[in-house]
Amino acid sequence: MSWGAIAGAAIGVVGSAMSNRGAGKGADAAAGAQYAAIDEQRRQYDQTRADMQPWRDAGSEGLQRLLGLSRDPNSIQNTAAYQWRLGQGMQGLDRSAASRGNLFSGGHNADVQQFGQGVASQEYGDQWNRWAGLAGVGQSVNSQLGQLGAGMAGNVGNALGNIGNARQSQYQQQGWNNAQAAAGVGGAFNNWYQGNKANNPGGTGWYLGNNPGRG
Repeated sequence: MSWGAIAGAAIGVVGSAMSNRGAGKGADAAAGAQYAAIDEQRRQYDQTRADMQPWRDAGSEGLQRLLGLSRDPNSIQNTAAYQWRLGQGMQGLDRSAASRGNLFSGGHNADVQQFGQGVASQEYGDQWNRWAGLAGVGQSVNSQLGQLGAGMAGNVGNALGNIGNARQSQYQQQGWNNAQAAAGVGGAFNNWYQGNKANNPGGTGWYLGNNPGRG
């Protein structure tokens, strides 16, 4: 084999190795950028979740209050708002009845009972609406977080797909480089063999001696 053929084959192998290394570095850089994007997606989502946590907590409290009202409607009688409204109304009824001279009459007692029931019903509705509104805030925040989470999952999936594509391209490039290097070495060897055979009439290309027809 001539030194030129040897040099050509060696250059081809070295070039293939360098190209493989470059393809590997390119894939690593692409993967690193995608992993950085994934980390940023997660950081942003975690930050948003933390920022929204007070509203989620408020919504959770509102829901618990609604459940409490559903299980024990009479619990409103222990609230400050109910006690204040009832007390103010009772004072008005008592003054009105006293001014007419029937403070302890049956009619006054009926008015007191009817008023108390009305206050309880109205306060129950007011509290229900109040806590339902707060629970709705939490529900809305959770819905937004669900959408953000789904979007992040999609972006992360795309990034992982890009990483896979970068690796696939790397391996394809390396496979092509190796095939080209192997073809170059095989071609150089074939040229040497054929040339050696031509110089060895009656023999094969493997013979390296000086006596034609042998080998």
